[in-house]
Amino acid sequence: MKTIGREIMWNLPQMAAVIMYSLFVVVIIIFAWGLYERIGAYRRGRTEREDRLDNLWDRTWDALKIGLGQQKVLERKIGGLMHLAIFSAFIVLFIATCLVAVEYDFGIQILDGNFYIVFKLFANTFGLLLLAGIFIALLRRVLFRPKGLTADGDDLLQLLLIGAIGVTGFLIEAVRIAATRPAAAPVSYVSNAVAPLFKSAPVPDLLSLHQELWWTHLLLAFGFLATIPFSKMFHLGAGVANIFLRTSRPKGALQPVPNIGEEETPGVVDVEDFSWKQLLSSDACTKCGRCQDECPAFAAEMPLSPRDVVLKTREQMSRDLSVRLVPSAATIDKKTGKPVVPAFNYDVLFPDEIWACTTCRACMQACPVLIEHIDMIVDVRRGYVAGGKIPDTARIALRKMGDTGNPWGLPQGDRIRWADGLAVPFAADRKEFEYLYWVGCAGAYDPRNQKVTRTIISLLNRAGVNYATLGLEEMCCGESARRLGEEGLFQLGMVETVKEVFATYNVRKVITQCPHCFNTFRNEYPQFGVNVEVIHHSVLLRDLIAQGKIVPSRPINRLVAFHDSCYLGRHNDIYDAPREALQAVPGITVNEPRKSREEGFCCGAGGGGMWLEIPGKRINHIRFDQLMRTGANATGSACPYCLTMFDDAVKFHNLEDSVQARDIAEIIAESLSPAWPDIQ
Repeated sequence: MKTIGREIMWNLPQMAAVIMYSLFVVVIIIFAWGLYERIGAYRRGRTEREDRLDNLWDRTWDALKIGLGQQKVLERKIGGLMHLAIFSAFIVLFIATCLVAVEYDFGIQILDGNFYIVFKLFANTFGLLLLAGIFIALLRRVLFRPKGLTADGDDLLQLLLIGAIGVTGFLIEAVRIAATRPAAAPVSYVSNAVAPLFKSAPVPDLLSLHQELWWTHLLLAFGFLATIPFSKMFHLGAGVANIFLRTSRPKGALQPVPNIGEEETPGVVDVEDFSWKQLLSSDACTKCGRCQDECPAFAAEMPLSPRDVVLKTREQMSRDLSVRLVPSAATIDKKTGKPVVPAFNYDVLFPDEIWACTTCRACMQACPVLIEHIDMIVDVRRGYVAGGKIPDTARIALRKMGDTGNPWGLPQGDRIRWADGLAVPFAADRKEFEYLYWVGCAGAYDPRNQKVTRTIISLLNRAGVNYATLGLEEMCCGESARRLGEEGLFQLGMVETVKEVFATYNVRKVITQCPHCFNTFRNEYPQFGVNVEVIHHSVLLRDLIAQGKIVPSRPINRLVAFHDSCYLGRHNDIYDAPREALQAVPGITVNEPRKSREEGFCCGAGGGGMWLEIPGKRINHIRFDQLMRTGANATGSACPYCLTMFDDAVKFHNLEDSVQARDIAEIIAESLSPAWPDIQ
């Protein structure tokens, strides 16, 4: 006998339990069938190229912290708190339902006494939280929809369905309280507040209404559960699974193609060329639009939306599934009588959207379920390259890299023209050296960045660093080739050549001035057995200043808007070193743009964007405008691509007399005393 509590299945006929559990079996069958079909769709994808089950403890912790704990969801306050309210209430109310089932099915008295009071307080509080979250979600979706949110009817239906489950749950309790007036009614404070609405109704009518509401609530709840594998709500499980299965590669490393020389399909041409994990990722997508909101290509009105790439992959996966299961006249070849599946790469994901990606990683940084957009996009590019379907500008850049060893297409003999008049130590002339200074193609061939190279050489000489350069033995590291989808040229051409040269001189430490070269050597060459310690020039200069080997002393009164290179920042988490190096210069004020550090905005040159022409606005002009809004009279960067992009923007706006685009090495060199000879 319960002291405080209530009878489970109160006011319901004996057959209610039989009907309920019969329906529940049907729900389980439908759910299991849907889950089986989703898993079957993933299994049609190719085998994964990396271990997705290493470091199980770390993966489990990430799934709990990011998936269940909503860590990344909460990075945006309004949407995050709304989602947390719905999600947490869903979990708590599910547990509450399970407790009721355990007591009823196993005869274990749980919901009684003080525990029942706490149980009802929790249930009412989280039920109210659920409705509040649903209400805010409906307002955002119907009246104040952010640009990133889709107007998908399924999303609205799911919100209304969950809201209806919550409302009917409270109404059932309110009618029961109105009919029985239990002593413990106040602890069900939401339902108790609603109960007076029914106080004038006769008890028989209340009992009848209670049953009607109970059956409605049951059918809504069962309908919701049964349709999870077929709706957006499948992300509840797929999202957590996607987080658990996240890559353990360094952030800046693409997934390699093993045995590239033997691979018939190195990239994606059809949906089944994606890996099973990438297909799972498409189901994990919450359609929140955060990736799209942060995408520089989308901001520049280019055809790319990272979210749509993922959603169109899911749509195609589902379409292929429907073709296989239930062929229709529209999808049957009239001659052969067989289902027709359109070519994924050319009919669903269009070239301009794929080539617009700068691989800046802003989408992956923002994604609350850790979808790996860059890998998906680069895999599609690999498919384009394999099929010869690439833009002329990309084709020209790749041909130049293959023919001359650099994307400028200039002769190898010109690679050291930047060194004229400087004391430059070459590896071939030195038996031992601590650092290899990797100049990079931009530093060697681009006239603007040749000035930076000469500046860095002079700084290294002044600081007494024991280094050497490869001179004519240096060639492209292959970063642009790889991100343009030419994995074969990267692996079999660039990597093998660099690997041989590094072995010849027993290279152990490498200095780079280009974050793209830095990222490639640090995060991608180890995939092919090349392991060296890599230091970016911004970090080295910061350290040399801290050690007193370089002493900026001449005041430079300049407001510098500092720009975070994507491949130094988001891909490698180096934010402080370049700022600390700049702040060591007397008179320099570092102005931070609104989008900086982890939320920095791309210059537009990454991912091969340096060589591509895509319809839309110029990303570098958008970023330059953001930097100038800080009131700065100079841009500061630590990347040759970024410097080229901002130099272009300065000239485009005819601001050469008032705004300078500078690398941090140039600013530091300008501050040294005594005055330097002209090394420019």
